[in-house]
Amino acid sequence: SNTDETRGLMVQVLRRLRPRVVIIPAPRGRHPDHRRTTELARDACFLSGLAKYQPSDHPAFRPFKVLHVVTYREDAMKPSFVVDISAQFARKLEAIKCYGSQFDGTTQAGEVYPNGEPLYDIVTHQAAHYGSLIRVQYGEPFYTDETLQIDDVTTLGVSTF
Repeated sequence: SNTDETRGLMVQVLRRLRPRVVIIPAPRGRHPDHRRTTELARDACFLSGLAKYQPSDHPAFRPFKVLHVVTYREDAMKPSFVVDISAQFARKLEAIKCYGSQFDGTTQAGEVYPNGEPLYDIVTHQAAHYGSLIRVQYGEPFYTDETLQIDDVTTLGVSTF
């Protein structure tokens, strides 16, 4: 839950670890825990930069960027960018399978809607879909509220044609 207590705990972790980027679930979704986690994390990221908010051994610090994971989204949210995860996809699938007690034999989980296929196949299809958007085997989509800065348009990836 997004309470002053949970925000305070997360603020202490953010101040101690000082991450430049924090990756959180999508801002919308059908899974209540995911939505609450998003609100909690975003609030804590802001509050961790306030010097007078729960002072501690660690100085105030605010992450530079908050990114939302939009994999498995079935709404109209278009990713701001997609990262090529082709070289790491097998490792991602292994990490998901560490939660076999939750996912083995299932056809849905969290934000993943069932289509009759095993969950691990759906994960593979989703990654392949997002990879196809950037012309690679597997991709991971992200969304950010801010407009991204591009310093050199000649270095942009993904051909228009």
